[in-house]
Amino acid sequence: MTIKRIAAIALCSMALGTLNCNAKSKKEPAIKFAKVDTFNYAIGNSFAQGLLEQLERMSLDSKDIKKEIIIQAFADALNGKTAIDQAAMGKAADEYMQARFAEKQKAVNEAYNYLAKTYEKQGFVDLGKPVDPRLADYNGPTVRMMLIKEGTGEHIAPSDFIYMDYEGKLAANDTIFDTTDGREPALLAPNQVIPGFAQAVCQLKKGSKAIFLIPSALAYGEHETGPIPANSALVFTIDVKEVFKTQEEAQAFIEKQNGTK
Repeated sequence: MTIKRIAAIALCSMALGTLNCNAKSKKEPAIKFAKVDTFNYAIGNSFAQGLLEQLERMSLDSKDIKKEIIIQAFADALNGKTAIDQAAMGKAADEYMQARFAEKQKAVNEAYNYLAKTYEKQGFVDLGKPVDPRLADYNGPTVRMMLIKEGTGEHIAPSDFIYMDYEGKLAANDTIFDTTDGREPALLAPNQVIPGFAQAVCQLKKGSKAIFLIPSALAYGEHETGPIPANSALVFTIDVKEVFKTQEEAQAFIEKQNGTK
């Protein structure tokens, strides 16, 4: 995310009415401001809060943030000047972010590869590079899978619809973030789910049971998604009940199962 993007989001936040100098204040100001001063203080506070929230979403480390430099740049901009050429500033910021991302991604990948080796000792197989054309340039960590029960018929195609039970856990601590336990099986198509899950499920047939270990790069990556933290490797246990070629066929089956047709 570029510096201009961060500033734009902060400005948008203020324009939408999130301006509130008391909302996150930890204590009353030491002096009483005139109304116009309070208004200006609120503008600065709103920008700062928006910026802090964006920095938090960027998952930066404390060593990446130097508040005194940010304050200096903010003051310079308000006074219509800058210590660094705009083009050079943007280029340097983008290069720094790319380097930090690569550094963090390397650490995440190394941790996953170590984890994958422990799974391989349990009988998990490396599925190799995904064949999805959207991932033609992908050279990151790969999915591991252990087949518990072999199914029958043809392998699942990316456009098929699968009626299945599943349980999704965080590989780091076995926390269950989603499951069909206690409810009706899910209906999904491989081309509508995360790449790692799609790749693994297409190795299966109707009646198959399997466990997948999926790297974060083929799941939700560096983005926090609901109960799933950023850079999380995932483990799915699935049981394929039925496979359909069309959504209409699948829906008719489900309605019949539920006695609604």
